[in-house]
Amino acid sequence: MQHVKVKYSQKPHLKETAGCWSRFWYKWRIKQDNHRYNRYDQQRKSVTIRLLSLLGIGVAIIVYSMVMPRPSSTVSTKLNQTVAFGNQGANVQLTQKVFNANSGLLELHFKFTGNTNETTISGINMKRFKLSFAGDRYIQNGESEYHIIPTSANTLVVQFEKLKTNFQDVRVLFRDKTIDTADITVATDDPDRAVKQANGSDQVATIIVNNDNQLKQDNKRVAKSKKQLVVAQTETNINEQKHLISKNQTAIKEWQSAIKEQTENIDSTRQQMKDMTNDELDQANEAIENYESKTTDLKKDISNAKEDISIEKDKIDQLKKQKTEQQNGQLNVPKLKE
Repeated sequence: MQHVKVKYSQKPHLKETAGCWSRFWYKWRIKQDNHRYNRYDQQRKSVTIRLLSLLGIGVAIIVYSMVMPRPSSTVSTKLNQTVAFGNQGANVQLTQKVFNANSGLLELHFKFTGNTNETTISGINMKRFKLSFAGDRYIQNGESEYHIIPTSANTLVVQFEKLKTNFQDVRVLFRDKTIDTADITVATDDPDRAVKQANGSDQVATIIVNNDNQLKQDNKRVAKSKKQLVVAQTETNINEQKHLISKNQTAIKEWQSAIKEQTENIDSTRQQMKDMTNDELDQANEAIENYESKTTDLKKDISNAKEDISIEKDKIDQLKKQKTEQQNGQLNVPKLKE
């Protein structure tokens, strides 16, 4: 195919002395050559536009991948999900997570519990817990910073700073460095005295925070000091006790209403007893005994709830004193191994 670089009409081929036939032939050649040139020129423009479009799409994809979050294929650990680690009955829960994409601050709150459902477990010794981190390449390469801040006897906060907006996931690994007595062996020839290593002595809890739509965004979040985080945790503990008091008070009201219903049932049954046969009287007396038994149980529940409220109020008073001490600089929180 001939490649036309210049329009035929721009070339001085026709002589001034040319005849009519030459002039007709020259005009026909101009028309055909210009048509061919325009067709080639349109093809060049189309190819150029397509190449530029592909280049623009490629640049847009690169910019998008650098700026936008890139969730990993691993699912995040759910909030308040209990994850066991070690062999001493310790559990850890992720209670709060928030990310400031502008500053790269990721704040994670954790709570430790034992085998019971109590809020504070005396058996939890955070000093023996060791944390390590994985996941995001910025953490692995040391480009991001992290701070482990204990906020009470069984809670702590991990602050990541300088995380990239498009980080994939962050993984916090918990280990219990408590000595496992089942892992101590005895040098003896007697096979019956040999101590076998306990299964799960190196059990690790891995908490995963994925950069997905479930990660709370707060672009006004700033890194708080240790004192601020400790005081905030104490305020949270106070609010939890107030919530428990409110639940117990609501339960007491419902139990009191239930006692009233049982009393009404007893009165109604006794009013009907004067017209009953002997068999019906036996059934009525049995029903009254059941109503009275339920009433006794409900009164016991009310008594226990009132006792719990008294304990919770004492805890609030203690926490308020603790908060005042913390505001004065007496934090009294454990130190963890890093």
